[in-house]
Amino acid sequence: MKRTMNKSIIGLFLLGITLIVGCVSEDDLDVTEYNTISEDNLEPEQLVIAAYSALDYRYNTGDFRDLYPFDHAPSNWPTSDIRSGDAYKGGGGTGDNPGGGMHQLETHNLFPSSDNVYNLWRSIYFGLKRVDTGIRFLVNLEDGEFENRDVRLGELYTLRAHFYFEAMKNFGSIVWYDENTPVTDFTNIPNTFDEAFIWEKIEGDLNRAIGLLPATQPDLGRVNEMVARSYLAKAHLFQEEWQEVINQTNIVINSGQYRLVEDIERLYSEPGYGNPENIFAIQFSINDGSQYGNLNFGDLLNSPDSPSDNPNHPYLNGDDFHKPSQNLANAYKVGEDGLPLFNSYNTSNIDQEDLVDPRLDHVIGRPGITWKDWGPMAQQENWSRDSGTYGLYVRKKNMIYPTSDGMASNPNGFPWALGNLDFPLIKYSDLLLWKAEASIELGEVATGIEIINQIRLRAKNSPSVKDFEDPSEDAANYLIEPYSTSMSQEMAIQALRFERRLELANEGHRFFDLVRWGIADTYISEYVASEQARRPYLTGASLEPHEYYLPIPQVEIDASGGTYTQRSGY
Repeated sequence: MKRTMNKSIIGLFLLGITLIVGCVSEDDLDVTEYNTISEDNLEPEQLVIAAYSALDYRYNTGDFRDLYPFDHAPSNWPTSDIRSGDAYKGGGGTGDNPGGGMHQLETHNLFPSSDNVYNLWRSIYFGLKRVDTGIRFLVNLEDGEFENRDVRLGELYTLRAHFYFEAMKNFGSIVWYDENTPVTDFTNIPNTFDEAFIWEKIEGDLNRAIGLLPATQPDLGRVNEMVARSYLAKAHLFQEEWQEVINQTNIVINSGQYRLVEDIERLYSEPGYGNPENIFAIQFSINDGSQYGNLNFGDLLNSPDSPSDNPNHPYLNGDDFHKPSQNLANAYKVGEDGLPLFNSYNTSNIDQEDLVDPRLDHVIGRPGITWKDWGPMAQQENWSRDSGTYGLYVRKKNMIYPTSDGMASNPNGFPWALGNLDFPLIKYSDLLLWKAEASIELGEVATGIEIINQIRLRAKNSPSVKDFEDPSEDAANYLIEPYSTSMSQEMAIQALRFERRLELANEGHRFFDLVRWGIADTYISEYVASEQARRPYLTGASLEPHEYYLPIPQVEIDASGGTYTQRSGY
């Protein structure tokens, strides 16, 4: 039932096409390739679709980690959410570690030999290789040889900017090349380009793309001009170029193509409902001829547990990773004015008497609270695998309705809570908050707060989660109100940063926000100081400034023969 673009994105998987080349090391260049994506065996459209298909970090190389990116998901839950304090690793205890080092990610005990780190690096560079293959082919076509050449090049330039953006956020020191780089030079490229150089290249790709792309595309999921402008706004945001953020976001906003949808629960649960809000999303599908469908396998482990495979459980036998933290749950407490308790929210744990932001029970699964559209039971305590270590909250956001005909399981079972629910990379709410942040930083406080209030009023007017036993009543004491536009700039910055946490919780943004704000080590120190009493396994965890970025994988350094260097501090 998925749309045209979803099916085309997985077309290469259906053909059994695979990619072996990706990491820029001499060993990789010596590999004997089979079923390799290249201009010799694919049409131009297929080369572009191959690049899109890389967004989900799934590659049929024969390696388990490449087909099932549990530990390095494109949602960034392992490298952002659990590192920021908005989520715990979860699963079956601290020793249950997909990739071998996820517990170390959460406790900031990073090491260069981590498979988690290496798997993410190779996924990003596999994606860049697919983009590069497409660009090298298309730029050499004659005028008129391929009707959509320029538009498809615009799409590929934007995808290249996306992958380099992901590399920058996660690693900081990266390897850069483009279609003008001779393949014979790959093994001689260092990973020591400065940030200004990489941002210049990312912006260059996006500006080229803007000149080639139409404002809209006929296929859902394809990059258009507004997607490229959104990425450009985000690049300026990360460099604190505030006026440019406003210039680009204004163009996207004034295009009229995107809006805040009315029902948050449906946004997080119903395939297709979020299309007007998702500026760019990874597309997923079912019933496409593949074994399970083109699914979000990076988030496969994150549905709640089903003790004894209880058939009355909404998803049956999930692994309970990516568990919302107590600190995050407490952040949804509000005062009698319906505003966040900025400085006191975490002094006590949330309880049933507290006034809370209604987004709480759309984002976090809590025992006794209605679970989406599931009728047999409310959430149970035994949906958590290891509550003694990680508590009783479970991931609820961006998880498909269990009664949806978009579920991949038939009728339930593996692959549990997966289906054709797309995962947003850039949402309209995110973009609005970029403009709000830039406005506040430039002293236009009222403008910024008015934008934040659009999002808060959406939450206020969205249907609330209802009591399981009495659906005429709310499930909790929900209250949310807009801010006054007359607050100080300092207070407005605090409100903006808090709103980003509440609105975008556990969507892979928080850690990167803390880093770009320059407060990650201080924030994590304060988080651990309070959270370790609740979760003793966090005792002693600390984030050092060099750990703002992941280490360069040691296997890549070794393979480069000394061309790559490790980040200082590792």
